[in-house]
Amino acid sequence: MDGAARAALRAATDAAHQRLHGLPGFVALAEGRIALPDYAVLLRRMLGFHAALESRLDAVEGLDTLGIDLAARRRTHLLRADLDWLGASAAVPLAPLPEIRGPAEAMGALYVAEGSTLGARQLARALDAVLPPGEAGRRFLIGHGERHGAMWRDCCAAIERCGVEPGARDAMIAGAAATFAAFEAWFTVPEAVPAA
Repeated sequence: MDGAARAALRAATDAAHQRLHGLPGFVALAEGRIALPDYAVLLRRMLGFHAALESRLDAVEGLDTLGIDLAARRRTHLLRADLDWLGASAAVPLAPLPEIRGPAEAMGALYVAEGSTLGARQLARALDAVLPPGEAGRRFLIGHGERHGAMWRDCCAAIERCGVEPGARDAMIAGAAATFAAFEAWFTVPEAVPAA
């Protein structure tokens, strides 16, 4: 059963989440009709966003007290591996993200990042028409692999632990909303560097 803090996050960010599903690159990917050059552009955008987010989260103290091991949750190396396999450059600009002020806002941002791993596994299967069988080219979408379920449950438990603190739920919602907004903005501006 969902906890109260996670339910509040989901309710507050559902509209933004639904808008992201309608972004053209993600629609093409979900429908299994994305061309490999466009897939590389999408991965480059993801790298610019996730590298910036990982940097912001690394600067926040206190996440370990909530049971969050950021090093285990990093996925930018998976994006770089996918881009390398595709023969595309991983030299990308970082997305402009707002400052994350404290562990509660960080948990809101992490809710966005970790929540994206749920749908990403389905997107990995949608690539069957354009990629060979196996993990090559879709490591990022596969994400935490066999650890996926446990990682998501641990994240949800940390959200609930954080949400009992006074004011923390509002801060988590603010962090999640700001992260969704930054993600949407990053994916709706022209790519800043040419795809290689």
